[in-house]
Amino acid sequence: MPRTVTRIGLPLLMAALCLWLVGAQATADPADSVVDPLAGTPIRGIYVRAPQTPTSTKPLQVLLALHGMGGNGPDFARELIEQADRNGWLLVAPTIDYGDWTNPSVVANEDPVLIQALNNYLDQLPQLVGGPTRHLVLILGHSRGAQLAHRFAEFRPDRVLAIAALSAGTYTMPENDVRFPYGVQDMDQYTGHTFDAARFDSVGIWIGVGGQDTNAADVPRQWDNIEGSTRVQRAQAFESAVQQLGASAVLRVFGGAGHGLTTEMRNAACDFLRASAQTVESHQNSFLKLTLKGVDPDE
Repeated sequence: MPRTVTRIGLPLLMAALCLWLVGAQATADPADSVVDPLAGTPIRGIYVRAPQTPTSTKPLQVLLALHGMGGNGPDFARELIEQADRNGWLLVAPTIDYGDWTNPSVVANEDPVLIQALNNYLDQLPQLVGGPTRHLVLILGHSRGAQLAHRFAEFRPDRVLAIAALSAGTYTMPENDVRFPYGVQDMDQYTGHTFDAARFDSVGIWIGVGGQDTNAADVPRQWDNIEGSTRVQRAQAFESAVQQLGASAVLRVFGGAGHGLTTEMRNAACDFLRASAQTVESHQNSFLKLTLKGVDPDE
């Protein structure tokens, strides 16, 4: 089956009360110069949904939603629609055929490809939806998607405003003494540049995990010596590593929850992402007001 890229006109989206692209992507016009950024990757399609009611004429804030093993973009996005509409987010949810996430070699080969493809897709998104989008994106991922979410922030901190990583099974520590996928020591071999700690410091990082998500048999052993043997221990280790780097990280452990994604977890993640976006917008507005008044914001 030929791969297709979702294309949708933003004015039409805004006029319609509700338009969901669930697995019915439109084939790109052959006359278009857009190159399919998903070709040759495990990404099988991308669900895109604009907010039902536009909140302003400003560029739309993108929420990149990353499902876990065996999931798909439309199903994962469905539970985020209410939050996306409330916050004016453009919901972007890829369907990914993940490989063996317990095999470090598979992860080391797969995630750089996925990150590059998604970044290229985001570059084309304004053209695909027919309207402007903000360059810095929000990312919410669960389980395998949370693993991809935080690695996206490490690889491309220049593209990420904030992430919410829920119930990740493994983490890549932002440490230069360990090789990928355990650390970022050899990131230049995958990206052409070294880990940008200064940029990473500016990314908002929220980590969520169920308090009962403590079965060591559920996660691969290769990461044990670096970050612990359960999802809770690994979330704690990642939070600590981020904070030691000087970046900001928030960890929330959800008492009686296991590995599933609960409404409480989802809402808490979205609350953090919304607050991060509002903080940045507030700073930008303050900067603009000072500039218009002829005041140097850096003084």
